Amino acid sequence: MIFPRFILLGSLVLVACQPATITTTPSLSSTTASPTGTPTILPPTLTEAPTSIPTIPDSIVELNGAEVQPGFSLIKFADLYRPTSFAFDTQGKMYVTSQDGNVYILQDENNDGRSDSRFTFATGFYFPLGVTVHKPTGDVYVSHQGKITVLRDTDNDNRADVQKVFADNLPFELHQNDNLKFGPDGWLYIGVGSTCNACDDPDPRSASILRFNVDTGESEIYATGFRNPFDVAFYPPTGELFATDNGRDDLGMDAPFEELNHILRGGDYGYPDCWNEQDMSGCENSIPAAAFFESHSSANGLDFYIGEKFPAEYRNNAFISIFGSWLKPNVQTGISRVILTSDGNTYKGETSWFVRFPAGVMPLPLLFGPDDALYIGDYINDAIYRISYGMP
Repeated sequence: MIFPRFILLGSLVLVACQPATITTTPSLSSTTASPTGTPTILPPTLTEAPTSIPTIPDSIVELNGAEVQPGFSLIKFADLYRPTSFAFDTQGKMYVTSQDGNVYILQDENNDGRSDSRFTFATGFYFPLGVTVHKPTGDVYVSHQGKITVLRDTDNDNRADVQKVFADNLPFELHQNDNLKFGPDGWLYIGVGSTCNACDDPDPRSASILRFNVDTGESEIYATGFRNPFDVAFYPPTGELFATDNGRDDLGMDAPFEELNHILRGGDYGYPDCWNEQDMSGCENSIPAAAFFESHSSANGLDFYIGEKFPAEYRNNAFISIFGSWLKPNVQTGISRVILTSDGNTYKGETSWFVRFPAGVMPLPLLFGPDDALYIGDYINDAIYRISYGMP
């Protein structure tokens, strides 16, 4: 995925959505009076027990043309130039990287679902595409072209006063190092894109997922065979690693599909020679994706829902931002929902749309906050949206 320098503008219009509330009233046995005035109690009528139909809460959608699941609200959280990645610290502060080279802190101080303050936490990063917080220390790790930098705020003024390079000389050209997250094992995981559209990179760290021990500096190539693994996340029930990936651009408009991959240590995921179900010759030892998305649609931001505020059927589902395409016209953009089921030593995913965005909206970063809401960054229209169940 390459980010050109032009902007498409979309419109934002307030739309109130009031889904109907459905209730059921159980039938009661009736009581009548006999001619003598003595009440006669009639036996209850044998009927099936009433079926409880969940009440869909009121909701609001502030993006004209967005298609949101019933009962969910979508509001604008903040205006911010070309957001590329999100992270939250233990205090609920939201760290946002922007294509302008800055890292910002946004805060919703009155809990109304909208940002009330913005601080410029750090500046001077060329194309930052990732940010995460090391919860034990509060250190902020930023992924920018060819490097990972650590930021620290020692005097709690929402501005980094310590800045040091943690890793450098990472390979980049057509793509670069992408988003990064800490795993349940305490290691830092990051996707690194290929330096070309479809080639055998001379640097084995290209087209891979790397991991780092932030205490010792040790690093390793965790898995290979990815053209541009934009985001990583860990499946809550097991702690297993998943990653999105975007396929090569030279096979026509219908191939290859974009992917959600279940990542096994040491696994090869096929790029550049294998794609889709990987049933072609020479792909016997590569690992097919767990779920697929439309070709050239650019599957990017990834997170799992572990909260309690969405309906129960959403728990442990994967949510993926579908950015759209500079190459293929009329690609639907939005948020895809993936339900994973175990399949041997891997998983199969059932995909559906959670949100469909109107033309001109191109979501890139995606992350659940500590408030159980889903935050999405519209890279093209300089906006961050918040999706919650019920009213904000």
